[in-house]
Amino acid sequence: MNNTAEGGRISAWGGRSRGLALALVSAALLSACSDSPEQMLASAKGYLSNNDTNAAVIQLKNALQEDGSLAEARFLLGRINLQQGDTAGAIKELQHAFDLGYARTEVVPLLARARVRAGEFDRVLADFADVKLDEDAAQGRLLGAVGDAHFGKANVQEAIRSYQQALTLRAADVEAGIGLARARLFSNDPTGAEEAIKAVVAHSPDNGDVLAALSDILLAQGKQEEALKALEEAVRLSPNQVGYHYALVSLLFRSGRYEEGVKHFEAMKKAAPSHPSTRYLQAFMDAREGRLAEARDLLTQVLRQAPNFLPAQLLAGSVLLQLNDQAQARNHLNTVLSRAPGQQLARTLLITSHLSSGEASRALELLQPLLETQPADARTLGLAGQVFLANGDLAKAEDYLERAAKAAPEDPRARLRLGAARLASGDAEGALADFESASTMDDSAIQADLALVAAYLRRGDTEKALEAQAELERKQPQNPLVYNLRGGVMQARQDIPAARAAFEKALSLNADFLAAAVNLARLDLGERKTEEALARIRAIADRNEKNAEARLALADLQVATGAAPADVLATLERAEAAAPGTMAPALAIIQHHLRNREFPKALAAAQKLSAANPNDVRAVEALARAQLAANETQQGIASLNRLATLRPQSAVPLIMVADVHRGAKDNAAAEQALRRALAVQPDSIDAQQRLAGLMLERGAREDALKVAKAVQKQHAENPAGYVLEAEIESAGNRWAEAASAYRQALERRSGGDVAARLHSALMRAERKGEADKFAADWLQRQPEDLVMRGYLAERALSETRYADAVDGFEVMRKISPDNPMVLNNLAWAANQVKDPKALEYAERALSLAPDNAAILDTLGVIQIDHGQADKGLANLQRAVSLAPDLAQLRLSLARSYAKLGRKDDARKELDMLMPKLQENTALHKEAIELLNSL
Repeated sequence: MNNTAEGGRISAWGGRSRGLALALVSAALLSACSDSPEQMLASAKGYLSNNDTNAAVIQLKNALQEDGSLAEARFLLGRINLQQGDTAGAIKELQHAFDLGYARTEVVPLLARARVRAGEFDRVLADFADVKLDEDAAQGRLLGAVGDAHFGKANVQEAIRSYQQALTLRAADVEAGIGLARARLFSNDPTGAEEAIKAVVAHSPDNGDVLAALSDILLAQGKQEEALKALEEAVRLSPNQVGYHYALVSLLFRSGRYEEGVKHFEAMKKAAPSHPSTRYLQAFMDAREGRLAEARDLLTQVLRQAPNFLPAQLLAGSVLLQLNDQAQARNHLNTVLSRAPGQQLARTLLITSHLSSGEASRALELLQPLLETQPADARTLGLAGQVFLANGDLAKAEDYLERAAKAAPEDPRARLRLGAARLASGDAEGALADFESASTMDDSAIQADLALVAAYLRRGDTEKALEAQAELERKQPQNPLVYNLRGGVMQARQDIPAARAAFEKALSLNADFLAAAVNLARLDLGERKTEEALARIRAIADRNEKNAEARLALADLQVATGAAPADVLATLERAEAAAPGTMAPALAIIQHHLRNREFPKALAAAQKLSAANPNDVRAVEALARAQLAANETQQGIASLNRLATLRPQSAVPLIMVADVHRGAKDNAAAEQALRRALAVQPDSIDAQQRLAGLMLERGAREDALKVAKAVQKQHAENPAGYVLEAEIESAGNRWAEAASAYRQALERRSGGDVAARLHSALMRAERKGEADKFAADWLQRQPEDLVMRGYLAERALSETRYADAVDGFEVMRKISPDNPMVLNNLAWAANQVKDPKALEYAERALSLAPDNAAILDTLGVIQIDHGQADKGLANLQRAVSLAPDLAQLRLSLARSYAKLGRKDDARKELDMLMPKLQENTALHKEAIELLNSL
């Protein structure tokens, strides 16, 4: 077993004496610079025989500088690199040795092992799975590496087969024996795992790694006493091996045998008093006993000694969260996840932190890897339900909260969270009783009341939500979260003065409570008080230069208010300086450059982030997106494949690969990627939807329908399979069949988007009366459905029923008064009927979404119609600059130039536009007609 703490080992040989020794060695080597490459190689081998690795490396590099074709020098340097943990260097040199024809029995096993350590499992399997070597010992070592590659891809049975073959050839192979034991444990065969590891113990009884692996396997079977004895034996055999002490004390602590753990810890302190692992365990004990400041200070020392010691990073994150130092806590937790994406506690703490700050989308992003591991514990399931609830995904929230309740039926918090989801999705009667009983069971907690407020809000019952919030105030009158929530309730009641008062109360309790400040800033923007909004967030950021979250919130606000890109970047760079090494600011900078189409800058920033965090899925995904935006397609695909390796149980990276291939018109490669995705996740709806689309494109309609039926079978209560069937039928103009499938989707809780598609299918099937009745019935049941109302209003626009369109968009504005796209569409329709309010609507829409190209286009056209030519053209030109590939915007600008008599400018825009238009499309015909009129 690898000792985690060893990454922080401090060499006892340091200071001036080491520097002098190295200088003398270097001088001796330089004096021999006239030797031939072969002599330098022989000298290096001599140094290696005396265990002088540093001198050997110098000689090997000198030899290769003179003659790069020395295969043995390449091999020896690669082997040293692998031993020293330089995986990239090992791969480079060993591959060179292989290419130069070095003995396969020597180089192939090591090259395979190096690629395994680099996580290149697919490459190992592709290059080495079928390789046969002449010597049994070499073949055994190779099969052990192949087994590790299979294990890395969770191909457990294949891994076991490879390990068994390796042990047949080399019965005493420790690595293969440990690998076989761990693979059997992973495949839920603890008895077989114990048999395998005991076989290794039989021939290597004094190997500490074997005993540590034995301890892990015994522990998995609940044999705690035997596991402890195995570790105690490892400590007895190697009393100076800190890693075995550390594992033993940690196991005792985890087992609740705290006093016994402290006793063993004293022995560990005698063996290595200043070792990072020793100091870490002392910090753990301090934190456990409430000495948080002492724990923080000790952890600072530990991380100065061993910055890659992840347990200390994790504990530091937990301690700093308790000390309310959110920025530094997140810094440590993000460091853990960048190196160990599967560390559940770090991820859970981060998710909780972001949820408490109202950053629901970030919490959801962090949650996804947890869901891909199919967690069964109630805490994770409940947390997932809360995240989906915060993001407004009621169906998934109900699913996860129900599973949480089943996993912990006696947990009142699980019951109350389930009630929240059920109430939000319409099952009010049964849910409220659960909430009220949960609240009664634990009067000191506020989770039940929070769930009640959220559920009533989603139900639209703001009166009851306010009553539940008042109960929160009674329980925790000094909690700013309570008043921030009250502000949200008052906003839902459209009582803006009361909402503002509640948010200000939250800030009076904690001047740095960011969520309340952001909410107040949004109210300021709604009242066109841009400077006041910016000042609120800037004040929090300026009070604490380490508050990266405040800087990020300020940058978001700057973007929303149309600040210059340079100013936004300056804010993001200050956020990065506030929390150096963290992911969020770096990702925001990459997104900033992408948004501003500064693709080389985005790529450079993404490459830097990925180099610093090569195993962090967010960094790798950001690199892939930047590479694709910069037209480095093959590199982007390579990064996505790397992402797939990091997330072996997720279909998402492979779906992204498929999307890239499809965008490049390589449908065969796209289909191959989708089938790989489905091999990973057979019930992936996204992958199956795309696969059906590819089948339709090549005319395989029946195959596409089989995919839709499979989705329906896998997800019987999900409307997605029926929507997919309807889309397939629609593609063949089988409108009656499409309408039938859409109706089945609606029976499974589909929303307004499916309702709109059903209406369209009925209209195309020439069943207008049925379509009109369906729409009327739907809106009577769902009067606030903006999707269906928007569809009907857009349909009225396309049919030049402008008065009906105005009426439709006006109803939508009353439902959602600050929705910029509703205001945009209302402005366009109102302008068609010469309503003077059109300009006011468009200006309001732009104030809410200052960088939206469609809104800029609408406002520009209306301004020109109202005689404001200069303003109108400026907005139209900015719209084109924000979305240069959107043909409709450039045609709109050309049409406006023509209307103002600027024919040359109109021709110039059309000249740029025409090559991009497909012939015989509506836009192409409009452009030709305009060109002919000039």
